[in-house]
Amino acid sequence: MKGVIASAVIAAVIVAGSVAYTNHIDKVSRELGEINDRVMAYLYDGDYESAGDEIEKLVQYLDENSTVLAATGNHEDFDKIEMNISEVEGYINGGEQTDAVSHCRVLGFLFEHLPKNYKFKLENIL
Repeated sequence: MKGVIASAVIAAVIVAGSVAYTNHIDKVSRELGEINDRVMAYLYDGDYESAGDEIEKLVQYLDENSTVLAATGNHEDFDKIEMNISEVEGYINGGEQTDAVSHCRVLGFLFEHLPKNYKFKLENIL
């Protein structure tokens, strides 16, 4: 009987932790997407200085949350995010609006799909 109770407690802790982690990933993904949207808005306006400032905020926010994201995340996805951020920075510094916007769109896609594989769903458990 003790084994059943212990198993139920462990299962409850795992479920609660998964729900909390999923909520955190959703929040981080949403915030990264909002910063990226501001970068694109500045790029469309031709304000490269403000776009560069927002990219710095994006990098800082990503660094602040990298421990939680990297703990269970797909490292290839994070490498893609970091590469695209680096390319956006280069294009912003070079005044290349079209290329910078293109990579911002890729970042938007990556940020949107970041929590997809970590949501607490039956298909991700099996």
